[in-house]
Parts: sequence; C-alpha cells; structure tokens
Amino acid sequence: MADLFEYINFDQSSRSKKDAIIEGILDAISNNAIAKDDPLPSVNKLIQKLGVARMTVVKALNTLKERGIIVSEDKVGYYVRDVNVKRELKVFLFLTGFYSYHETLYNSIVESITGQDITIDLYFHHCNPRIFKSVLLENLGSYGLYLTTGFDDPQVISALKCIPPRKLLQIIRPPVLEGVSSITQDFYSGLKKSLEKLKDRLAKYEKFILIFPFRKGHPEEIKTAFTEFCTESGNEQQIEKKVTRELISKGTAFWVIEDSDLISLIKMGEEMHLKLGSELGILSYNETPMKEIIRNGITVVSVDFVKLGQSISKFIGNQKSTTEVFMPEVIIRNSL
Repeated sequence: MADLFEYINFDQSSRSKKDAIIEGILDAISNNAIAKDDPLPSVNKLIQKLGVARMTVVKALNTLKERGIIVSEDKVGYYVRDVNVKRELKVFLFLTGFYSYHETLYNSIVESITGQDITIDLYFHHCNPRIFKSVLLENLGSYGLYLTTGFDDPQVISALKCIPPRKLLQIIRPPVLEGVSSITQDFYSGLKKSLEKLKDRLAKYEKFILIFPFRKGHPEEIKTAFTEFCTESGNEQQIEKKVTRELISKGTAFWVIEDSDLISLIKMGEEMHLKLGSELGILSYNETPMKEIIRNGITVVSVDFVKLGQSISKFIGNQKSTTEVFMPEVIIRNSL
C-alpha cells in the first residue's frame, strides 16, 4: 500500500488531517493506484504510518463510507466499493412499498436535485417491523443521509435511534421520533377538512364505506377523520378491510385507500351495472396519473407528491433542520 500513502500529505496548513486522508484516498482512486474491491490498510496501519489519532482516521473512513466510496466488513476491513470519487452524497430512501404515488415522489426528488453529484438508493419495508429493522441496520453507516417512512413500532423506533439525528429525515408518514427533522403529511385534520369539502356530494348516497386494510400499516388517523366526519355530517358509516360484492349496492359511496381495492370496486360496479358518480360513488386516496383518466376521472384526496418531493430535495441539498407538514387537498372528478 505504499502507493496510497504517497497520496496522503499534511502539507496544507488550512486543511485538516481528516480531510487530507479523505482527499489522499480519493486521489489514489482517481489515479488508479487503488481499484474497485481493493482493500485499504487497517485503521491501526493508517495510524502507525500517518502518525494521527485513531478518531481522525475513523472519521475520515466513515465520511468515505457515507459517500459510498468504501465499505467495511467484519474480519475483512475496509475496501473500495465505488470509484466514482466525484459523488458528494449517498442517500438511503426507505419507502413503504412500490406504489405509483411513491414513483411520483421519487421522480420529483431526483429531478429537483441540481448541481450536485448525489446518489439515491431506494428500499422498501412494506410496514414490516422485522424487515424495517433488518434492512436499516444492514445499511447503517453506509450513507450520509437517511430518508425513511417510519411507523409506530418498538423495532422501528429502536432502529431509527441508531441513526445520528442530523442524518435522518422522517418523510410522508407521521414522525415517530421527536426532535428529528420531518417532512410529512397531515393524516387527521387535513383529511377531515377534505371530506367536509365533499359533504354535498356525499349527501346523495345512503351509506359511506371506508375500505381500510388493517394489516397494511396505514395511519389510524385516517379512520378517526372518517368516523368523526360521518358522525358530524350524519352519514351512515362503515369500515371494512376489503371490497366485496356484498358491500356494493345502489346508493353507496366508498373511500378506498389501496389502488387494488379501487380497481376491484370499479370492476364489480360495472358488472352490477351501477352508474359511477350517481348510483355508486368512489373516493380514492393518493393521486396518481391514471386516476385522472380511468372512468372519466376518479375523485381523489391527496397531498401534492411533486411539491413534497421538491421539499425533500431541498433538505438533501442543505440538510437544515425542518418540520414541514403538507395538507391533503381534494381533486373533484366524476366518480363522486
């Protein structure tokens, strides 16, 4: 490893020793002195050869890990994983699942980042605490910033607490850690106000049913907003786990959370020859491009995921502490 040490020098008094080590390793990679998958000297070896404190070496190596340039493994040590030395930041994006509105969000984040060499790696946890904890801890220390859609569970909370607060942004869902930056949406008052805007349209239906898949990890505030709205407006209400043919009848309106239930409801309604928007009402959750088109438009209550993504992108760029809450809005179309 003589070649590597030739690239590390402490001649510039204005530069810290940590930065000198980082720049030396990056220069060695740029000049092909170190290639992908090549090992780096051990921490002890670096301390011995460079004559610096252990903490200085560890901080330098951790910075390179966060940028995705190097990785470390037990009993193996540090080695080069990526030779893209121009990358400034590597971001861990942890979403609930692969939904269309998450695709809109992801595209907005990526498209809004300009003038920076940033890599965003996408993972999904499906609201499974075991998967959440396992995936997050496996990637702990390998990223400079963690964006997560957490949920209230002991395993999730304990895993999130392993991330330095300044490197964590809680997104979309209600924050589970206090004092940590968050860019989320309002799942109670915003939804209730949205439903109130639909009061006149819902009045023509005899019953209003919320299809709320309990095992999907959706916030309970959705049910609370629905129940309170129906009680206050006098709507006959019902909450079910999934759409079934037995639930569908003339004069019934549905609020569906999952797109799979939306498709099932539309199909069943057509098979029963119910006219959408008068005999059968549908309100969907979370805007996607297809909902503007299918069956002459599906009424939606949703936050603006493009704007939410732009706000997240801004945080990635400056990483200043923030607490933002996006309010959902109603997009009225022909289905209600």
